[in-house]
Amino acid sequence: TIETVMEGSPWHGGQRRRQAYRAQCSPSANECSENEIGIEEWLYDDGLFFKIYSFLSGHEVLYKVKAISKTWKRRVHEDALWMQMCHRFFPKQVAKGSLPRRFPSWHAMFFERPHVRFDGVYVYEKSYWKTCTVGGSLSLERELRKCSYYRYLRFFPNGDVVYALMNSEPKIALKNIYADHKKVYQGRYRVRRRIVEVEVDVGYMLLWMKLKLYSKQKFNRMLIQSLDGEDYNSGEITSFPVTNDPFCLHRMKRMY
Repeated sequence: TIETVMEGSPWHGGQRRRQAYRAQCSPSANECSENEIGIEEWLYDDGLFFKIYSFLSGHEVLYKVKAISKTWKRRVHEDALWMQMCHRFFPKQVAKGSLPRRFPSWHAMFFERPHVRFDGVYVYEKSYWKTCTVGGSLSLERELRKCSYYRYLRFFPNGDVVYALMNSEPKIALKNIYADHKKVYQGRYRVRRRIVEVEVDVGYMLLWMKLKLYSKQKFNRMLIQSLDGEDYNSGEITSFPVTNDPFCLHRMKRMY
């Protein structure tokens, strides 16, 4: 992470530490060893610069990395960086080496061309009220309880998607959103403009889901347009009811 790299720099740790480092390296003091790297040289190291960015999402680069220093604030607008970012999401376009005419820069293409995000899990929550018996089975006392279930979608750059339908809240369930968990299923997806088409085998049926990306530039919300399933035993196709509740992106510090 950026924090780990910065900890190795003499410019991490506050003003006193920087002043002590400058005094140590001043002409009047002993000269710095050849192994010590000045802050400007460290900030302008292209290898380190692009290496750090390869681990970050475009939104982290734009809103967090530029807070490190004025130098990096200028560098986050370099088009070479955003060409590298676009390569993760639009590899065919970048492989051609040409920028589409409708975009003035790679930076504009990244934030204006719809795409799913890989730095978190999209979560859909549906809540309903249920009448439950209070006490023993022979009790006549009833109460209303709020119940919820969640749908989870995690996308990968190679076109794979992981899907889960659980009663567990995101704090618990997000740790299990990986391919080997018994309640998690794998499938494929593709993006056409703002439409995301998902196809997942859930064991007893083939599930098709069509979603629409919105929240321009951030692309952190998706609305279900249709949800259909084909039963493997009967071959019957069922259309499930959908609501206006969106899938919302839950960022994860650690992607399991």
